[in-house]
Amino acid sequence: MTARQCLTLSLADARRLLAGHHGRPGSLTSVIQRLGTIQFDPLAPLGTNPDLVLQARVPGYRQGGWQDAAYRQRLLVDGWDKQASLILPEHWWAQAPFHHWFARRWQQRGVDIDSPEARDLLDQVGQRGPSTSLELGDQRSDPALRGSWYGPKRSRHLLKALWDSGRLMTHHRVNGRHAYDLPERVLPNGACMPHTNEDDALEHLVVRRVQAAGLLRPTADAAVWLLPCQRAKRDRIASRAIDRGKLVELDVEGERYWATPEAISLLDDIPSSPGGESECCMRFLAPLDPLMWDRRGISRVFGFDYVWEVYKPREQRRWGYYVLPILWGDRFIARFDAQCREGILTIHAWHWEPGIVPSRLPEGASEALQRAAGDFLDYLGAKRVVLPRGLGREARYAWQRAAK
Repeated sequence: MTARQCLTLSLADARRLLAGHHGRPGSLTSVIQRLGTIQFDPLAPLGTNPDLVLQARVPGYRQGGWQDAAYRQRLLVDGWDKQASLILPEHWWAQAPFHHWFARRWQQRGVDIDSPEARDLLDQVGQRGPSTSLELGDQRSDPALRGSWYGPKRSRHLLKALWDSGRLMTHHRVNGRHAYDLPERVLPNGACMPHTNEDDALEHLVVRRVQAAGLLRPTADAAVWLLPCQRAKRDRIASRAIDRGKLVELDVEGERYWATPEAISLLDDIPSSPGGESECCMRFLAPLDPLMWDRRGISRVFGFDYVWEVYKPREQRRWGYYVLPILWGDRFIARFDAQCREGILTIHAWHWEPGIVPSRLPEGASEALQRAAGDFLDYLGAKRVVLPRGLGREARYAWQRAAK
């Protein structure tokens, strides 16, 4: 703990802050601006991660809406944050530290973004316009690259390096595959970005990471804090952001957190004693929702232990393949594993949290579930739902009524 004075919050205050930050409904544009970054993941048993993040916050959102926002309206562009992400185009300038970091990493792996081959790929894109890896460069396989994550084609590795280093951007996607184009033809304002130094860009990245999460521990796992700098430099940058009033340091019952002033201000608008959970919205959250990034922090604040088991062998899974947490007001009450195909939502498993009795749900839970289930079915475009055992009669009826 530094000598700087911290704002003290209780765990109950922390729950209110996070529930307020992530639970407020808003327009697509306002939610995108509030989060600043949305992690991309191609797995889509219930829509992609951007879909799930947005449907939990944007009333009336429909699956695939993020693609229109990104590739037609340019409210978002593909970039890099915690992982591959969708970010605001006006924040592209802050990608520079990532671009330099990736360029060095690719160079160490023998891929030179300044080579004649790289310049030829850039020329091809310039002449052709948006193009996928199937249309660019040498399509022959390199035996030395067999088994590589990016496949055996050297041109594909070079295109990825050019994307990682900011020389190319994603104009749109074709069946999930990047259609590459030059930045000046993708960014709404062309390539005219403000000149800045590395510390300013890193400060933006640190603040944006906290902004998206709402409340974030400096000691969160390395995967949560992936940045193009060492942790000591990140701490120096965060300290500067605190001095400038862009971040606030918090003591939440003995553990340090960071938040933005905007998130802290929510505490003034959310009563300490809500008028009953029956009036609270229920939300189905994405496994990679920014609220769920710091899973140890969520366990401490909410008492909810979440594990994403998508990459575990089937026999080692406790909860299921693609499990969505369910937030009701400021507490997690359940999680479920599901998949939607051809208009049929199949819920493979439903797990109530300890303290929830399926045969006697808390007051208002059944009504909140019916509304949430109806919205979720509309989002998916599903006309039918297949329910598992273990739901309990009230929850089963809620889903059945929602599906009618």
